[in-house]
Amino acid sequence: MDMTVKLRRRGARALLLISIVIGGAVGLSGCSTLPLWMVVQGKAEITDHLHFDNAPIARAALPSPLPAADAPVALRWPGGLTQDEATAQLAARDTVALLVLRRGLLVHEQYFNGFSRDSMGTSFSVAKSVVSLLIGVAIADGRIQSVDDPVTRYLPELLAQDSRFGQITLRHLLMMRSGIDFQESYTVPWSQAARFYLGADLKAEVARLRIKTAPDVAYSYQSGDTQLLAMALERAVATPLAPYLQQRLWQPMGAEFDASWSLDSATGGMARAFCCLNARAVDYLRLGQLVLNNGRATSGSSLVTADWLRQSTAVQQRPGADAAARRNIERPASRFQAFYAWQWRRALSQAQTVAGQQASAGSRSAPAWPDALSAEPGDDFYAEGLRGQYIYISPETQTVVVRLGRERGGLFWPAWLGELARLNP
Repeated sequence: MDMTVKLRRRGARALLLISIVIGGAVGLSGCSTLPLWMVVQGKAEITDHLHFDNAPIARAALPSPLPAADAPVALRWPGGLTQDEATAQLAARDTVALLVLRRGLLVHEQYFNGFSRDSMGTSFSVAKSVVSLLIGVAIADGRIQSVDDPVTRYLPELLAQDSRFGQITLRHLLMMRSGIDFQESYTVPWSQAARFYLGADLKAEVARLRIKTAPDVAYSYQSGDTQLLAMALERAVATPLAPYLQQRLWQPMGAEFDASWSLDSATGGMARAFCCLNARAVDYLRLGQLVLNNGRATSGSSLVTADWLRQSTAVQQRPGADAAARRNIERPASRFQAFYAWQWRRALSQAQTVAGQQASAGSRSAPAWPDALSAEPGDDFYAEGLRGQYIYISPETQTVVVRLGRERGGLFWPAWLGELARLNP
């Protein structure tokens, strides 16, 4: 694309965002540097924590080890690429970190495009999966009774907005089946997603939420569901999100670096739970290893129950008008389809992924991807963030892969990461 065109588009986005701010649609009182971010960037980036107020999350006193293999490991790469070719492709696709932990050994750690081991990056919606883990912790502690609790048990003020909030359970929120009217748009600055991301008062934004349909009718991905989950969690455990993560997961799992969770503002003090956990790649890897180890830290301590992890990553069976609704499948019959669980995604089976990729590259005489009725889930599951942030977990090969990026780079990463895991069992 011509550089002039790029600059014009960036300028148009920035002017639109500035006009929204000046018009009062988005409050920015707690984010004094955000207007400059809008002008310069025009979009969300992995360094946005620098523009927000943040709640600290302290590292462990003794980090858990990430032992390396005794000898350098030469990985086999998707597409038959050499190491040099893979490095060039990963860099060209805006990757900033790629780490592979196989059977407890760190077999690959590589950084790109100015990133290093101590570079902090926001997780975007990978944070949603962390909220799911913390809900499981709170249930195990008896602070939350059940996923079938109505959200209004913890946030009764929602009933004043609409009595139908009383029909929404934590399970509905976990599965993104709440029926709340929420515009999950990243290109429209007045959407709820943009207001939640940019605004300085999340409680006020939540107070504006309305009901669109009855709960449990169909899947609809929306960050508002996760924000309500986290607010209910905070109310149940009487602790803000960041210190709760620090106490129950971050330090016990042996995090090597400090982290943070971005807030709406210093005054509001509400975590942007749906998007904004900020950490280093090696600690995202530790989170993935904790999940792969059925919730046990390397010290042997059980931090999350295996039963919660099994339920929260399983394919759902729900009521619905069609197979996609009944199986909670997003973007069916496409290469992007996945089974949405409790803030995690389960990948399509290996056989169907390979067949779909081959058909897509061929004559297209037959549909490339299975429809929602015939789609088969595989064993792999993952946490995913906006710019191609991934914690990818392959139980069969006992592999965790972390990919962080400035952009997705035109690649469907779950298929690529799954192939990487299978090529290196």
